[in-house]
Amino acid sequence: MTQEAFFRVTDFVTGKVSLPATLGNMLTAIDALAAMGIGSIHSVTGVGFPMDLDVGLESLFARGLRNPVAYRLFFQTMDVAKVKKRKLPRIGGCFATALDGCFGSVDAAMNEPYASGAGLPPDASRGVLYYDEERVKAFCVEANRAGLQIEMHAIGDAAFDQAVSSICAALDDFPRGDHRHTIIHACLPTRRGLEACAARGIAIALQPAFLDWEQEPLSYLRSIMGERAMELSPLRTMRDMGIIMAGGSDAPCTVPDPILGIHAACNHYVPGESLGIQEALDLYTRNAAFIGFDDRERGSLEAGKLADMVILDRNPLSIKAPELRTLKAEGLILAGKPYRGGQGAADLIIRGLFNLNRKI
Repeated sequence: MTQEAFFRVTDFVTGKVSLPATLGNMLTAIDALAAMGIGSIHSVTGVGFPMDLDVGLESLFARGLRNPVAYRLFFQTMDVAKVKKRKLPRIGGCFATALDGCFGSVDAAMNEPYASGAGLPPDASRGVLYYDEERVKAFCVEANRAGLQIEMHAIGDAAFDQAVSSICAALDDFPRGDHRHTIIHACLPTRRGLEACAARGIAIALQPAFLDWEQEPLSYLRSIMGERAMELSPLRTMRDMGIIMAGGSDAPCTVPDPILGIHAACNHYVPGESLGIQEALDLYTRNAAFIGFDDRERGSLEAGKLADMVILDRNPLSIKAPELRTLKAEGLILAGKPYRGGQGAADLIIRGLFNLNRKI
């Protein structure tokens, strides 16, 4: 109920924000992200505006940016026809494609009950699955047959298993070699689910900063799930199994600063699940480009690719893991040119209207 109420309130509030104000805020945000060295954005849209006007506005925004930011839209809907109508190559995210809640509201869907300290009534002791198995499978089958990339939110192990089994069912129905379907979060994955991800090429979009997040500290997580808290985000295990993992922030839940995510990935509270520094850098560069189908142009500095890079104040490979959070981004270069901030709304709209073929 808590998470469902949150979604309803969010839909209501966002629907009351004027489109001009939204556009101005987005321009401010894009400059703020660039200051953190971010040149690639996976944005979830479809959050309550009448007639999905936010989807159209964000499409215009993405096409109108004067800097060559890799801005990729994810329409949060299970209505495949809506996505095909807008000629987007992917579907999903959170909200309508969230399979469960989260640990903060104690409604992430679990295979085993939460600990008694969570204070849940017996009928809600395992959290909440928002959809039954058949509904999720039907969605995945339809989206996969339509050639779309699928992304779904799954935090608890029951939701993770549901996401994995539904994507696998879709691939059994209509095999695709380079689908790049992705599960978002996968905070408490099961071993059998991870094995299926490795075998079927299912990627995981995770947020390492959750490992050092003041809203859900380890003491709180242990109080609601006991020792299962020590099994959260097993980065090393997933890496060694060959699963493609990409790093993100789930902003505004955590600060959208890749440096903080890289630091968290290298300093897991279970030391054996930490990544090496180069592996953590890959989460936010080549792997992020891969799950966005941008790996032919971005994600690494190679001949034939765009010269996208961030300038840091120090070499991250020359410092110790605990010091990574002290790194600072000093500049962003996209397609070989320094990022230029301060774009105005009028310029953006004109560019967006005349740049309809730009990849989003």
